[in-house]
Amino acid sequence: LYQSLLKECKKAEKKNPRMISGLVGPGVTPHYYLSNPENIKNLTEFVLKTKDYYDEYFPGLGHTGILSKNAPYVLEKPWVNVQRQGEFIPNHIHDGIYSYSIWMKIPYDSRKIKDQCAGTFEFTHMNIFGASMSHRIYLSQEDEGSIIMFPSKLRHLAYPFYGTSQTRLCISGNIVYNVS
Repeated sequence: LYQSLLKECKKAEKKNPRMISGLVGPGVTPHYYLSNPENIKNLTEFVLKTKDYYDEYFPGLGHTGILSKNAPYVLEKPWVNVQRQGEFIPNHIHDGIYSYSIWMKIPYDSRKIKDQCAGTFEFTHMNIFGASMSHRIYLSQEDEGSIIMFPSKLRHLAYPFYGTSQTRLCISGNIVYNVS
């Protein structure tokens, strides 16, 4: 699955439809929808199994109390983030219940970059006293193929990286209720 997704990610900018999101502006990474039906099908199965595993360790996220009856989970159409040197993804939240990111290609080691933010993925939140907190994830080639799953309303961002002309590739998406 990883190899097939990576192949599509590498071609996404030229072949896949561009995703229009609220994240726009100079230096913001462009997004492209995954479009290969087989990749989407296999990724959906993998992500939904990962959600079940996530629920074992972090129960209760899917119990929002807003629905009058149970509804199955579905994946919204996943997208590819194609990030170049100097580009970033600003602090934001997603729609849905769960969100995920799969790091497909990391062309640097953020632990070796002098700027302590460069090339990292970061969650931001408030603690119980109202103080801003963050959790930074340092990325390198060792993280390629790793998935991170988190509540969709948890703010997060990706800092720019420097020192390479290669692109960073990441697949992201949301899990929502199917209420139709």
